[in-house]
Amino acid sequence: MDTKLLERICNENACGGAAITSLDQQALCLNHFLLRCYAKLEAVDPRSQKFHEDPVDLPSMRAFIEECSQKALEISLQSENLSNLERGRLLDILLWSGELFVLLRAPRITFADSTPLGESSKPARAASPRT
Repeated sequence: MDTKLLERICNENACGGAAITSLDQQALCLNHFLLRCYAKLEAVDPRSQKFHEDPVDLPSMRAFIEECSQKALEISLQSENLSNLERGRLLDILLWSGELFVLLRAPRITFADSTPLGESSKPARAASPRT
């Protein structure tokens, strides 16, 4: 972690906590990092109820998803005093970011075509049984 970052405080309103990382060029404590990642991932997830069908800036969306997952990985590997809940939330952010990155990279899938995981009709069968 950046030593200069550790000397800074969280940029979120009236937080005052020690910054653990930066996101969107703002120093954030762990709690505000998690909250910001969840809020923004939900806003860009086409499977979410909070997703807006406004024009999407794919390059900036991809950049945020990549930064979010990279920072979550860095925190989880470099922070020694994380609770199991915090580790679980970081893992959740990594997994969610990975899903969104795949959705955004798939050229034949549009946001309107995507369905939440587990809601597809019947899974394709790999092999049919021989009789």
